[in-house]
Amino acid sequence: MTALGVRFAARVASAPDAIAVVDGATRITYGELASRAARLARRLAGLGVGPEVVVGVGLARGIPAITALLAVLEAGGVYLPLDPAHPDARLRRMLATAGARLVVGRSPDPRLPTLDVPDGSDGSDGSDGSGASDVDGTGGGPRPAHRDGLACVLFTSGSTGAPKGVGLGSRPIENVADWAIAGSAGPLVCAHLCSLGFDMSLQEIFGTLLGGGRLVVVDEDRRRDPYLLMDLVAAEGVERLYLSPGFLQQFASAYLARERTPDLGSLRHVVAAGERLCVTEEVRRFCAATGARLENQYGPTETHQATAHPLPGAPADWPGEPPLGRPIPATAVHLLDEHLNPVPDGEPGEVYIGGRGVARGYLGRPRLTAAKFRPDPFDGAPGARMYRTGDRARRDRGGRLEFLGRFDSQVKVRGFRVEPGDAEAVLAACPGVAQAVVVPREDAGGSVRLDGYLLPAGPTPDLAAVRAFAAHRLPDYLVPATLQVLDVLPLNRNGKLDREALPRPVAGRRPATPYVPPVSDQEAVLCRLIAEVLGAGRVGAVDDFLELGGNSLLATRLVTALVGEFGVEIEVRSVFDGRTPRALAAVVEDALVARVRALSAAELSTALATGEGPCE
Repeated sequence: MTALGVRFAARVASAPDAIAVVDGATRITYGELASRAARLARRLAGLGVGPEVVVGVGLARGIPAITALLAVLEAGGVYLPLDPAHPDARLRRMLATAGARLVVGRSPDPRLPTLDVPDGSDGSDGSDGSGASDVDGTGGGPRPAHRDGLACVLFTSGSTGAPKGVGLGSRPIENVADWAIAGSAGPLVCAHLCSLGFDMSLQEIFGTLLGGGRLVVVDEDRRRDPYLLMDLVAAEGVERLYLSPGFLQQFASAYLARERTPDLGSLRHVVAAGERLCVTEEVRRFCAATGARLENQYGPTETHQATAHPLPGAPADWPGEPPLGRPIPATAVHLLDEHLNPVPDGEPGEVYIGGRGVARGYLGRPRLTAAKFRPDPFDGAPGARMYRTGDRARRDRGGRLEFLGRFDSQVKVRGFRVEPGDAEAVLAACPGVAQAVVVPREDAGGSVRLDGYLLPAGPTPDLAAVRAFAAHRLPDYLVPATLQVLDVLPLNRNGKLDREALPRPVAGRRPATPYVPPVSDQEAVLCRLIAEVLGAGRVGAVDDFLELGGNSLLATRLVTALVGEFGVEIEVRSVFDGRTPRALAAVVEDALVARVRALSAAELSTALATGEGPCE
């Protein structure tokens, strides 16, 4: 059993009847969750799962996925999250790289054996609900804890097109969980909206369950829609919320745009992590209105959490770009020059992270591991190592870390760390493409997007076919928002690619697509709003939002703009279902009719008399 498994079993024994996970209408206690996990753990152990054995978990967020993670850890194994939204080809590569033996849930590789998660409906799991189980099948009780062994494998983007598997042990996860628990007044209700393959999910899950809190699962619709998420936070009394800075901005804007805002008085702690935090006026107003404390966190997957900065004082006084903060307990942050000497305070240096949070390395990549995970000369412990992040930073007068950018090409897209080269390698492998270049850029709202440029191998390739090729091999956040075919790539005086000279794409309709004008006022408004959100030129009534470069964050901005324009809310999912101004105009019309019907006669009379009615 891993140390995390032992810690969870101890928590279950202390309060088996407390609610552990809320998943829609389903609520499960710690004892019930432990029973299901113990049942699956015995099956896993019977198939040879133990220390260093990797098990794929092909399940989306929910009780079955949490059960599977705990079962793998209880059996002493290593879990590998497989996001069902990712292409099967990428998932198969991850399974092969990690050397997974089997998969719990849906498997993208039919050659591997699979197991289903027990739902406990037959009540025959054979557990007493205490969290203890005989996973070794010998009758001798649980296996001893393996604190230094691997607990999970999380994949990050790779510059060669091959994702890198980061092996994390129990110690880094325990360290962050203990820090998160210590910063709480008691067990917290925490939303679980991060992908299991995103390292922030470790704080959500283990920082909540090891502290006796309640984990509220956020389904995909609510995860993409700030209005639906807001309603869930209010209904379940969520106290802690982990958000990427980009989605935090959307969440704050949506809250301020609502005519009747839900009561978010339960929300005590909002954590921003995954990318650079910019505190906008909307974020300040949101935190002032709800009383939520905002915290900026920093740390690559290879060390998970490294620093934190709770923003002090009144939100109105918060800086636009807060510092990354100071190291969390049992973590060391060094700012070093090219000779690995510490730089003076106030001077820029490269960030190296040491302490308990350092991962073992990259699975199957010994050279890369040796280059990035180095002996720590500042730590006297035998075998101590530090991770070279590639981030530039300096310390301010208060000793807090300030982020200055990257030394390489890595960027954060929707909270995920990506290498543009990962997307370039896939695009270049597409039939009809000779060479590909992918450039990260900030869009009109400050979020990072990827723009792709293609050199054809013959006739001009069909961009829809290229996009479909990429979508089958890359997660959606790595598929470029725009694609352009160029006759030549611009070069600088040294004969190298001049990325600054690449033409900036103009989002909008493809030239071969005929313009269809709007036929109603609502269609005209939708065309205008979509053009504004995308930073595009003229948008026609049947132009496709996604083909124009739309994504989930931009869809959220569009929904918020519709609230301000029409006074009604539609679900973000409707943008992906409708996709064109004409289809979305029909959705808005239905929402307006529903709103009118919901008004009482007195409210309707007042609204019409003041000229503020929904059909204004």
